[in-house]
Amino acid sequence: MAVYFPWSERVLSDLLKGHDKGELSALDLELTAKCSQVSCIYCDSKPDVGKKNPNELNYQETEALLDQGKALGLKWIYICGLGEPLEDERFVKMAEKASSLGIRISMFTNGLMIDQEKAFWLKKNGVCLILKMDSFNAASFDKILGRKGAAQKIYDTIGFLLNAGYSKGCEEGYTDLAFSIVPTAFNIKDIEEVILFTKKNNIFPSIGELEHAGRAHKNTTYSVLSVDEAQTSELKDTVDRHLGGCYARPICPSIIAGVHINDVGNCIVDGDTGLNCKWFMLENPAIKVLGNIREDSLATLFSRVKEYRKKCFAESSDGLQRPRSTEYIFGGCGGSPKRIMHLAENHL
Repeated sequence: MAVYFPWSERVLSDLLKGHDKGELSALDLELTAKCSQVSCIYCDSKPDVGKKNPNELNYQETEALLDQGKALGLKWIYICGLGEPLEDERFVKMAEKASSLGIRISMFTNGLMIDQEKAFWLKKNGVCLILKMDSFNAASFDKILGRKGAAQKIYDTIGFLLNAGYSKGCEEGYTDLAFSIVPTAFNIKDIEEVILFTKKNNIFPSIGELEHAGRAHKNTTYSVLSVDEAQTSELKDTVDRHLGGCYARPICPSIIAGVHINDVGNCIVDGDTGLNCKWFMLENPAIKVLGNIREDSLATLFSRVKEYRKKCFAESSDGLQRPRSTEYIFGGCGGSPKRIMHLAENHL
């Protein structure tokens, strides 16, 4: 099984070493809230996502953020929240700026705005991609995406990315392309085919369980889409059999080693733990705002994150005990909560 390089143990170890030396190794960056191409049935960011927030950071503010980050030791930017990054007018200049500074990017995308030219551009600028890819059954996938014909566009995008050299050109054992796969009642029977495709094409299958958050939390969608533990365990056995090992969702380094800045410049953490990822418990998060990049330097916000996290871990509360003992079959955003908590405690 190919390892998605931005989530590899190698990158995780490197960024945590920098974190321990006081460096800001990673930036968890939300770009625009705009997402106009699809309306995913289980979107964890609804109702906030959809239209651009008029208060979003402009390019000059984003560029200043990158410059500050580079001075603090920034090596990776992880873009995995809110809307579709490729709908953000800042993205092209931001990615080229990051590339010129030697900062790598890992980005989640629905892929609907990627044509062949864009695929080559992304590859040239060293952008690693996590592409939404739940099923090769177009009818089922369209139902999940909330738009007829969207699945075929994603299938076309896969071809563009492979033609541009994605899944190749990384060191042996690594890949710069992952598929985001969420098992639901609509696609669980289709996932084996997706896994076989990833194995054949050197793509990492990022399988994460359905979040009880956002749109799925606010209506009855979760009860309709969710699969039971027996089905999830059976899928895990299938994945292990095809990939030749015990599959585990990797830890995203930015959950510990970075700072999370949202689309309007707020520095946010999980309110219970002080960790940067607000979704790692697969539930609607309790968010704590620690400041805003328009008013505070990135160095100041980084210090606040570390102080707040130490305070959280010094307290014995339900907010810490649950993630310390929670283990999912696949895991959610960021990886296994239990493993994340253990690692975070070792790097306070």
